[in-house]
Amino acid sequence: MQIKNKSILITGGANGIGFLLLKKLIEKGANVIVLDNDKNKLKQINKKFKDYKNKLYFFDCDISNNASVALVIKKVFKLFKNIDVLVNNAAVLQDSLLISIFKGKIKKLPLDNWHKVINTNLNGTFYITREIVEKMVINRTNGLIINVSSISSYGNSGQSAYAASKAALNSLTVTWSQELQNFDIRVAGLSPGITDTDMPKNSLSNTLLENWRQKIPLKRFAKISEIMKGLIFIIENDYFNGRILEIDGGLRI
Repeated sequence: MQIKNKSILITGGANGIGFLLLKKLIEKGANVIVLDNDKNKLKQINKKFKDYKNKLYFFDCDISNNASVALVIKKVFKLFKNIDVLVNNAAVLQDSLLISIFKGKIKKLPLDNWHKVINTNLNGTFYITREIVEKMVINRTNGLIINVSSISSYGNSGQSAYAASKAALNSLTVTWSQELQNFDIRVAGLSPGITDTDMPKNSLSNTLLENWRQKIPLKRFAKISEIMKGLIFIIENDYFNGRILEIDGGLRI
């Protein structure tokens, strides 16, 4: 797929991988729609990219809320006849062991943590993909869905909710690629290893980060630009479908 003049929607596009992707897509001439619930970041980006006001659009949206998603997607399709690509990038990470013992007391994984991660990473991806695919089918769009997964999808201690949500995304990637083949809609996934973004820095101690760094054969975390190049590859390669592209530096959990 040629990126120029295509309409591409990114969830969680105000930070990290999503933010760098929107910059690259704008450079390549795409129309970019960003959904995020970080209002302050959206305002900052809007000011920074004011010269692209006819190519870049922002919507405050909590994708874990189906009603909010449905409302925002209606607004999006008032601006654009088609959405050619959906990048399901939004995610939250809240680490917690299933059971831990501290000072003789047992602590269980908080239900609030579980629900927040699953509702955003899994349910939110389902909600928005459901709405976008409906429009793609109605408009006969030869579209693409990209699900951003994680190396944690194989299972990682302390990440019950996050690992489960990302493993589910991998399964949905394969399932949807089979279901949507007759509509000429590709579905693919991208699975980054530990990337140099705020998410791992905010959730892991420096000691743990260094331990993970030493486990990576390349002895470093991925650059955001390296993950972004994987996303661009998936968009531009029309034969990549129903698979998960792993960019993890050789790390195996």
